Amino acid sequence: MPPLLKTLLAFSTLAEAHMQLHSPAPFNASNNLHTNGHPDTQLHYPYNCCGRRTEYPCRGYLSLLGTPAGAPTVTWAPGSLQNWSMAGPAPLGGTHYGGSCQIGLSIDKGNTFRTVVSYEGNCPHRDGSEDPTGQTFNFTVPRDLPTGEAVFAWTWVNREQEFNMNCAAVFVEVGNTTSEAGGVPPISIPSQAYSVAFNDRPEMFIADTRHGCLTPKTDAELKFPEPGINVEEGDGMYPRRRKEVRPGDKIAAEALGVDEKDGG
Repeated sequence: MPPLLKTLLAFSTLAEAHMQLHSPAPFNASNNLHTNGHPDTQLHYPYNCCGRRTEYPCRGYLSLLGTPAGAPTVTWAPGSLQNWSMAGPAPLGGTHYGGSCQIGLSIDKGNTFRTVVSYEGNCPHRDGSEDPTGQTFNFTVPRDLPTGEAVFAWTWVNREQEFNMNCAAVFVEVGNTTSEAGGVPPISIPSQAYSVAFNDRPEMFIADTRHGCLTPKTDAELKFPEPGINVEEGDGMYPRRRKEVRPGDKIAAEALGVDEKDGG
């Protein structure tokens, strides 16, 4: 299929195209073995979509921590090579033909999320469909994480000023790795993955959640203002641009470290 036609077809279904974290299984997801009762069928909806106010962070599910429903679904060893995946549940699943994602971890029960990897462009994979087998990404677990429970976070910003975030409970333990995502012991770990201490990594980016920070609503894919040391650039199909701030929103601009005059 010609690239232009593929792009037009992709944009024709944007209003009904969304993704969610698949693995590690997010809180209250249908594929989370610890989910009690009815799973959340709107985890793939962008924040504040469809008249529904979405609580930040983690869609309000940090309240499950410390309960059976919030138990970890995977165990990762610090420094191990792992992977995570996303999916687009039927009938409203879809990739938006890309975007930018971040993954991060919190070791303080969700008060602070530190960036592990920033994927700038082609996230989700444009040609990966909505199936998790085509939307799997590798990463290295920071080797200085302490033993204990942590919260894994995935965020996605598409080109339509939409933001989504899902979170999952994980357990970090030296020398012990079990992963529904098929994690394996490290084979070759990039040195830059260890060049910054975990607590010195930047916090994850937040936008398009009524906090005053807006991403460009254009064909561009988001270039994160503070992506961290581990950045994976996309395929170059679309330009990458930084976010915008609503004129006059000084509080949001200052909180995000943005000069409102230049829009980020």
